[in-house]
Amino acid sequence: MTGDAQKAVVLVVDTLALRCAGITTLINEWVSPLGKSAHAIEPENLGFYSQSGTIVSLIVLNVGGSSLHDLQTRTMLRAVRDQFPTTPCAILSDRTEADEAVGAVSFGFQAFISTTTPLAVVHQALAFIMNGGAYFPREALLEIADGRDRARYHPSATTGNSQLTPRQSQVLDRLRSGKSNKLIARELDMQESTVKVHVRQIMSKLGATNRTQVAIMALMKGDLAAGGPEPAMA
Repeated sequence: MTGDAQKAVVLVVDTLALRCAGITTLINEWVSPLGKSAHAIEPENLGFYSQSGTIVSLIVLNVGGSSLHDLQTRTMLRAVRDQFPTTPCAILSDRTEADEAVGAVSFGFQAFISTTTPLAVVHQALAFIMNGGAYFPREALLEIADGRDRARYHPSATTGNSQLTPRQSQVLDRLRSGKSNKLIARELDMQESTVKVHVRQIMSKLGATNRTQVAIMALMKGDLAAGGPEPAMA
């Protein structure tokens, strides 16, 4: 595994081997020029990659037509997050309901992509989240902003940005653009460790439990108020 450990991989996770192989082939066409390779795996084999020392740049979890609210699917989502807590993860789904995308946010996933999305847009979205961004259908953001799910997933979201310091607001603006802590530190001329402290404080003040939720909540206060793009990237 020495060679593989030196090469970053994209994991395509699916319970159906044939479907997974097809998606992996499409993703390989995109990541190969980037010096990466896509590997098709079943959920029960996730542990091998989390313990092997392989550099995992991205995880694409295909759930097909299953709902994210089904117990079996939720168990799989939890397993991915437990074994790869800091790896960017995207959910690929045949469903288009806003509530499904909201469920992805609650689990800390960085993207919810419908299989109806054009392939070129999928590649763009995956590249975006691999670099620290987030990608969700605008309908999901509207549902959160509507309050039906805000109270469930973001209990403090109604407090707005008034509690943030000017420096924290600057950090939040850059989080909204999908920028990494390292890049934010460079742009704001501060230490990366200081940026991490600001991010933790922002999460606490906004009632967010992860970086993805911070980006989504920033979108609610920005793009949604202005009409926003479709779909939305953070």
